[in-house]
Amino acid sequence: MRLILLLFLFLSLAHSNVVARIDKEAISLDELRKAFNAYWREILHLPIARATSRDLQEFLVEFVRSRIIQMEARRMGIWVSNPEIESYLERHVGSTRLSNVARDLLITEILSQKITDRIAKDIEVKEGQITAYYYLNLRDFKLPSQVLLERYSIEGLDKANETYFSLLQGMTIKEDKHVKVGQAMWYSIQTLPEVVRRQLHPYEVGKTTKPIEVGGIYVIFRIAERRGSGIMPLEEAKPMVREKLLREKRQEVFQRWFQETSRRYSVEFYFGQL
Repeated sequence: MRLILLLFLFLSLAHSNVVARIDKEAISLDELRKAFNAYWREILHLPIARATSRDLQEFLVEFVRSRIIQMEARRMGIWVSNPEIESYLERHVGSTRLSNVARDLLITEILSQKITDRIAKDIEVKEGQITAYYYLNLRDFKLPSQVLLERYSIEGLDKANETYFSLLQGMTIKEDKHVKVGQAMWYSIQTLPEVVRRQLHPYEVGKTTKPIEVGGIYVIFRIAERRGSGIMPLEEAKPMVREKLLREKRQEVFQRWFQETSRRYSVEFYFGQL
């Protein structure tokens, strides 16, 4: 009788450590916490002390989802090479020095993209859809007032003042060993630093800032051109809209695929064990 009780206690303790099941595969609390810690610290770059029980619960759902995607990828003959992993980490994480646990979580993202490439390869966006989206969402294509700024970087305050007065007289500044002329660039007026915005007001062509010291170098900005706020033309917006609609369609196809695929698995969650 005592042996039966001990066996029952052992089985109860073993079950209490299980937080989810996918068919016959059990996910333990220890395994979940190890993955959660790696995700929180290495991918989110947040202190684990800030994590809540709700964060852990939501992560468990995503962890199970990740497992199903990886299972299906193997069944479909889809895999990820080491160079692909390294490239993904450099582009999206900025570091390849991740633990194997963190890498495994990110591999799911790559597999999801590859699965989407296969199941959504025939997806296309029609011109009429692009035009309809543009006119129904004109607010998204509103452009702010912008100025085309020339930038001059000068060594020494005396040379900077000389350059400043030359610009006020409308003279063309030639680059030399003391003066560097940067490529003119468009800037939204609202995003300009306060010190620049204040000096350029009311943003007329030719308006020039006084020399501004930046790290031992004096910088001068001059307005070469200005354009007011308005709506981005349809032809200019088309590439953006096409990319957005294509991305949304691909996501919809993947979500439908996952919903259908996950029905083939028997999934159980034991949130009370968290």
